[in-house]
Amino acid sequence: MSTPRSSRSVRRRRIEALAWGLALSALALPAVALQSDRQQPLNINAQHFTAVKDPGVSRFMGNVTLSQGSLKGDAAQATAYTNADNKITRVVLEGTPAHLSQRQDDGSTMQAQAQRIDYTPDTDTVILTGGAQVVQPGHGSFQGERLVYDTRTGAMQGESAAGGEVHVTFQPRPKKPAAAAAAGKTPAPAASSGRPGGGSR
Repeated sequence: MSTPRSSRSVRRRRIEALAWGLALSALALPAVALQSDRQQPLNINAQHFTAVKDPGVSRFMGNVTLSQGSLKGDAAQATAYTNADNKITRVVLEGTPAHLSQRQDDGSTMQAQAQRIDYTPDTDTVILTGGAQVVQPGHGSFQGERLVYDTRTGAMQGESAAGGEVHVTFQPRPKKPAAAAAAGKTPAPAASSGRPGGGSR
């Protein structure tokens, strides 16, 4: 039976290994986010709107939706911050949970959720906190207390809460037959034997 000290050591090594795995996955991910989103206007819709006392701060309540090209979000409430030119510099979505999605260059869609989603368009950064989850089809799924998603490149970073863990699942990409990939054609139907590659023994 392990002592409490050795158990803590094993747990610490496990967390460090998961953290390194997440860092490596961020480096390995290609630029998959839809690049045209950055040039699109940012829109917010809600049932109620209030401009608070501080200039450049607005609050939205009730069925809040956000859109910027293929980037979509929804939440129970949101706070938007604008600069002197009335350009949105930051949007904070809050819900139970709030959601965000974005189409990728390969046609798949990134799906994310968290209690709080903090989006800064100028830095292409989304910070998800509170039960954060991000799924990138063909790349992996990420869970942690705090995840950072790059809306330009699709790269991910994450960290756990105190005493917790960051969990990463790597999803293998489907493989194409080598001959078909080289020729750019659909492989010919197999012979009646039904075995891969056709032919009977």
